[in-house]
Amino acid sequence: MTQGLAPSTCRSSASVLAQFISFCTQLGKLHSLGSPCPADEWKLCLFATFLAKQIQHSSIKVYLSGVRALHIEQGFPDPLANYLCLQRVVCSIKRCQGSSSSFHLPITDDLMLLIWQSLDLHLPDHLMFWAACSLAYFGFLHTSEFTVPSLASFSTSLHLRVQDIAADSLSAPACMRVKIKGSKTDPFRKGAFIHIGLGRPPLCAVHSVMTYLASRGDVPGPLFLFQNGQPLSRALLMDWLRQILASVNIPGNFFSHSFRIRAATVAARNGVPDHLIQALGCWSSSTYQLYIRTPSESLAALSTKLESSQWPSISN
Repeated sequence: MTQGLAPSTCRSSASVLAQFISFCTQLGKLHSLGSPCPADEWKLCLFATFLAKQIQHSSIKVYLSGVRALHIEQGFPDPLANYLCLQRVVCSIKRCQGSSSSFHLPITDDLMLLIWQSLDLHLPDHLMFWAACSLAYFGFLHTSEFTVPSLASFSTSLHLRVQDIAADSLSAPACMRVKIKGSKTDPFRKGAFIHIGLGRPPLCAVHSVMTYLASRGDVPGPLFLFQNGQPLSRALLMDWLRQILASVNIPGNFFSHSFRIRAATVAARNGVPDHLIQALGCWSSSTYQLYIRTPSESLAALSTKLESSQWPSISN
């Protein structure tokens, strides 16, 4: 049954299970066989209240979903169905905690130029980092689609390799094809090809990636490697990115989805039709709309659309 879940979900479920068992043990609420299941509503209310001291309400809902998955695996009914008191407790926690005010900002073309200016592309690691940022920027990519947590977790069936990059010409490439083997939007690992054309240097994924590949060579392993042989991980990518932006006094919350947010935002701003935005980002639903950030000046300009053209203007 666990094969129906993504590896990351299985890891999260294991963490939830450990936390829930520890809580029930302290409370003396384990059953005779050592299982916390089945759990009644009062036990879940106490668990949610316990978690509220450590995590946000949105994460508490994830933990409760993990408890539900545990019940299903052990053959028990859904413990969250029709638990009105539990719903009230979670809502109360949300009101008490307030908003986390976490707002993911997009990596725009202006910020990409700042990143480029901060790098020395004569250095192999800098060249690699710029190629990764460019690919993510133009490819609408999740960080999980081009980074690798560690060499030990590298999988040729899941992560990008040199062999997954193809260009229409080695001497003067105008288009690059990238094979994405799996992602959050592709849980069944069907895979997909994305096509990226020439941009205007220095914002050109084709040029930056092909230049990096010429420097990298055919060393086996993940596509993006540091000189010391370690892969570019999500943590290293985001740490380096935040350091660069902080050095030029750019405030804000930049996360792993910042490249993807930018893609949807700029594409919408430049008049790209919705169905093409959805296709470029490999979105299977309209969730791509949640990634679009509308500039405040665009919202302010809408006021002129609400006035009647027949009204006389007021002059001093």
